Amino acid sequence: MGNIFPLSEKPLLFEKTLKLIEKSFHYKDPFSFKIDFAPLMDVSNHKNCFIMIDENENVIAHVGVKEHFLTLNHVKYPIILLGGIAVDESRRGEGHFQTLFQDVLAEKRSDTTFFLLWSDQEKLYNKFGFHLCGTQIEIEKEKKISPFVKTTFANLKDKEKVEIKDLYKSFSKTYLTIERNDSDWKVIEQMTSADLFIRKENDIIHDYYFMNKGQDLPGIIYEYGSLKDLTLLVQEISSYGKVWLGRDLVPSENLQFQFFMAPGDLRLFTEFIFQLTKEQFKIRNINPMKQEVFFDFNGETLSLNLPEFLRGIFGPGVFEEIDVRPFFLSGLDSI
Repeated sequence: MGNIFPLSEKPLLFEKTLKLIEKSFHYKDPFSFKIDFAPLMDVSNHKNCFIMIDENENVIAHVGVKEHFLTLNHVKYPIILLGGIAVDESRRGEGHFQTLFQDVLAEKRSDTTFFLLWSDQEKLYNKFGFHLCGTQIEIEKEKKISPFVKTTFANLKDKEKVEIKDLYKSFSKTYLTIERNDSDWKVIEQMTSADLFIRKENDIIHDYYFMNKGQDLPGIIYEYGSLKDLTLLVQEISSYGKVWLGRDLVPSENLQFQFFMAPGDLRLFTEFIFQLTKEQFKIRNINPMKQEVFFDFNGETLSLNLPEFLRGIFGPGVFEEIDVRPFFLSGLDSI
């Protein structure tokens, strides 16, 4: 077995790590994983990029972690996104992924409310307690040419960047989503593969949306903001690309799962679910072996399998008995 290090302790192995990830994700020129996923791969996050190396310092595997916060009822809850998960194809089947992945989960579990990751390997991640959930709705109409001005966040003037940050508040009021500080926005400037479309009135940006992200999310509009009615904006921009929503602002039958989720620290997860469900659901325990949740609701103690419980809270198919604020992540944040 190899040795595990954060990339911050092995900075000279960054290029090898990037090459491993890009090969695993079938990246082709001119695209760059480093640009598309700058929040994960920026040097400021290398302490959370975990690599396994052999005795010759060849990078065998990588699992990246990005720490964020959600604010619910004025309380900040830490969450962890996992990404850039890759194993050298010549070393697959030797148990390296399981060793590294379990090591990262064990290291971070007590620090997070829940883990999120994106993959098409459902059976694989089910084994580690991750289950598909989260409501994602895709809207698409007959295509029209967008009247918005195309640019990137990095190319905006300082005044315009402040306007976009303010408009993001309309997105974060619509959804329970990730908080961004100035450092987060600074890293977003590196994501030059994310096309930003803006519309001004009286020299002030009134509407914006992000679309595309290099090789990731082609043709997808995954973040949007407006000084006016967000529903009207979504209705309009769905003619310029496929729009992803976390709630039915616009009617659609195209319902998708948003991510894989696994609970983190039981105390944090219990408190978060209690607050999100407006004190209706109180988790008593989670049996990790049976993937079963025991919880109080309406004076009764009930049990459900974990996937059913997660989908009942986060969707698709939220329990009819509760009214929860929809949780949705922008493509700028997802890794």
